[in-house]
Amino acid sequence: MFPGNKVEVSIDRGSGISCSWFPATILRWFSSDILLVQYDDMDVKPTVVGLHQLRPVPTPVSDYWEVKIGDKVEAFRKHRWWEGRVSADLGNGRFLVCFTDSEEMVFPKDLLRIHRQWINHNWVPPITNHKELRREQKRQSQENKRNRICELPDCILLHILSFLEAQDAVRTCILSKRWKDLCKCLTTLTYTPVLLTSSNDSFEQFMSWVLSSRDHSSSLLNLTIHACMDGAEEDLYKLIKINPLLSLKIFGYAKCPKSELLLPLLFGSRSLTFLDLSYCMKNGYAKCPKSLHIPALRTLHLQWFHFVATHDHCADPFPNCHVLNTLVLIACSLIEDAQVLCISNQTLSNLTIRKVSADQYSLSAPNLSSFTIDDCPIFQKSLSSTCNLSFLQQVNMYGFSNNGEASIFLRWLQVLANVKILEFGYAVFEKIQNEFLLNPISKKVQPPRFVKLELLIVHAYADKKQEIMEIVEHLLQNTTSMTRVVQVGRRFCFSLF
Repeated sequence: MFPGNKVEVSIDRGSGISCSWFPATILRWFSSDILLVQYDDMDVKPTVVGLHQLRPVPTPVSDYWEVKIGDKVEAFRKHRWWEGRVSADLGNGRFLVCFTDSEEMVFPKDLLRIHRQWINHNWVPPITNHKELRREQKRQSQENKRNRICELPDCILLHILSFLEAQDAVRTCILSKRWKDLCKCLTTLTYTPVLLTSSNDSFEQFMSWVLSSRDHSSSLLNLTIHACMDGAEEDLYKLIKINPLLSLKIFGYAKCPKSELLLPLLFGSRSLTFLDLSYCMKNGYAKCPKSLHIPALRTLHLQWFHFVATHDHCADPFPNCHVLNTLVLIACSLIEDAQVLCISNQTLSNLTIRKVSADQYSLSAPNLSSFTIDDCPIFQKSLSSTCNLSFLQQVNMYGFSNNGEASIFLRWLQVLANVKILEFGYAVFEKIQNEFLLNPISKKVQPPRFVKLELLIVHAYADKKQEIMEIVEHLLQNTTSMTRVVQVGRRFCFSLF
């Protein structure tokens, strides 16, 4: 049921008198079960009613409907339909109807209709007369052809448009006068060219439209750009500067000499809560400031960034992001005299490090609950932590370089010994197995005691089960819990209890 639909409303059901149904029109919805209606009797003011009080307008009865004594009917009087029963046929198309309060009145046939109840979205008794059925089908067909989208309020339409690419959202302006300016009020914009290798003309046109045609009384809150920003980055700088963005995602390559202006603007934002940058500069990777100060930031993704030392050869850029919850670093590296990548943050809960090079990794994140390390030198470079990571729920460890020692990897596990769920890629286990074969002395290095471990998962094919079991037994030799193995697809799950 939508605004403008004709309905009937019951306001006295269960009151002890005859049940009656008022013809009305839906004006608006307040919630999923409360709405405002206007009765056809214009002397009655619009009324707020519950969804349980409504039913559709029944299909008009066939002209050939035969009224019989004893039929349950509804009779129209005083601007409503009343339930009653035919008590006499007076001839000439007139019938005596008795209502439940024992009152009797005479009605012509055209003010009577079959009494039906609307139960579970169906009429009871059902409409069986063929003419009535055809009329009902025609009415439903016409109802289905209605342009219900245009009946939705602007706020709902804008929410729907926010899921479209910007160029598709702008194309809706040709639909009607109402749609002409609707896209100009979007608070979420996403730009992705058909081909990332295509000309920058389309991106420049997009930026020109945003700056010149968009309704700036509605602040832009969410912006996603997948483009090579060659020459239009100055416009992007202007756009970000005049809007209090909450979410920004940029995947692009900047050749514009003024690109150095954009990063300081982003890293100094006081409104951003989500920031995802995969952002190459004209002279290589972008450089991250020594310390980030983004007070509202909760999620940060950085790809292709260089980190410089903050103190004592340590790159430690994140301690001043005071509400940071999720951090993802991909294809980043340390430069100049930086050697240690420090992840220091009191609120950080989820950390992912992928293809990040450093001589040493250090954690100072007491609230860390999820840690993923992928394609990093976990058999070559060490991991340390300033806290015991007591809230650590899950650790995922995947690809790595071929060189290194199993003993270094076991020291990683020592730091992560409070984990509850530990997941490995098969390459990690294969490296351990090869190390044990080539250097049997390495088996003497004691693994940690996992005091909270509940589940250990290894990704591998079924024919690797025996090899995996041997490594698992070695890793869990100091863990007193019993172990049960279950194979799920290409995963071996070792349940500890």
